[in-house]
Amino acid sequence: MAKKSIQTGQNRRRKTSTPSAAPEPPLHTRIGAAVQVLRGSVSGKVGLIKTTVLWLSRAVALAAMVAFFVAAGRLLEKHMHTSEAFATRFIDVAGNERLASETVLQAAGLALGKNVFELSPEEAERRLLRHPWMATANVERRLPNSYRVEVTEREPVALLALDTLYLISSDGGVFKSMEDGDPSDLPVVTGMDPEAFARDRSLRTRLLVNVVSLLHDYRDAGLFRREPIAEIHVAPDESFSVYVGEDATHVRLGKAPFRLKLRRFRRVLDRMRKERLRPAYVYLDNVRRPDRVTVRAR
Repeated sequence: MAKKSIQTGQNRRRKTSTPSAAPEPPLHTRIGAAVQVLRGSVSGKVGLIKTTVLWLSRAVALAAMVAFFVAAGRLLEKHMHTSEAFATRFIDVAGNERLASETVLQAAGLALGKNVFELSPEEAERRLLRHPWMATANVERRLPNSYRVEVTEREPVALLALDTLYLISSDGGVFKSMEDGDPSDLPVVTGMDPEAFARDRSLRTRLLVNVVSLLHDYRDAGLFRREPIAEIHVAPDESFSVYVGEDATHVRLGKAPFRLKLRRFRRVLDRMRKERLRPAYVYLDNVRRPDRVTVRAR
């Protein structure tokens, strides 16, 4: 019987086919591709150079324009500051009652014939507000050659007696020491300790506000012209007294508020006038009985 050979998986050898390498393109094809790459590279570099030159030319043109406008601006500025057309010919001043218009213009730094661009309106306002009498200031430049100046002066309502006399304004500020020509027919505030007044800002503000409040309430009570206040005295405990009228009647008010107390004082005066009497003093500072008034007739 013939023997057959049996091949197993272990001794069977499989033949693997290896792919054959791709054939190289012809020489003329490779040369053409290289030329195309070279052309693209050269074209990109040329485009970059063109773009760079374009931006440089634009930058040079822009720089030239800037230089031109700067030079033109300087020439224009020089012309504006030297031309007779911009010399100040008219200044309208309004709102000043105590100060002369010449004083206002001097404080502002303005003058006829002066170039309108030499001083800005804002700087003129700042200069005006440095003057002690100025509460507000508004300066408007009107081209080509004029200004409008409008001011509000401080209103003095009392004199404060410390080391010297100072003016108190209607807003409760001490704005200047008293000088010749300043109003003197004002109530004089006495009794304040100069050192404490200068050192303690809270105390200073509180007392001045109460002084202005008292004067306001006194006017509202209809007493301002009838019984002018000669003196307002502030005690160490911050209680207030006033001396009013030609005979300096002593009216003790105590501490603020003052409105109701001053209305009671008005009623006392009305009643005593009917009886042809004049008070020597009136005390309105009863803390336990605020409605009680102590009066002594002359």
